[in-house]
Amino acid sequence: MTYESEYENEEDVDVVLEMLREDLIGELQAINQYQEHIDSLDDEESIKVLEHIRDDEKEHVAELTKLIQKLDPIQAEMFKREGL
Repeated sequence: MTYESEYENEEDVDVVLEMLREDLIGELQAINQYQEHIDSLDDEESIKVLEHIRDDEKEHVAELTKLIQKLDPIQAEMFKREGL
């Protein structure tokens, strides 16, 4: 099942998908940046805080991926094919 019926036309879906994919890129970049910071730190308190924030970003990746899958039947099929 997709949410395509909630949008007036395919162009609307394409715009939303583009935004979601850009958001996904940002979340992945944030994960990498937080991990780099974690790897460079010695302070355990700072590391714990950044690990928590990094893990929140990972949750955002999962949520965005789920939305993309619901809006893009081809992407959904690729996830299914890969067992995701």
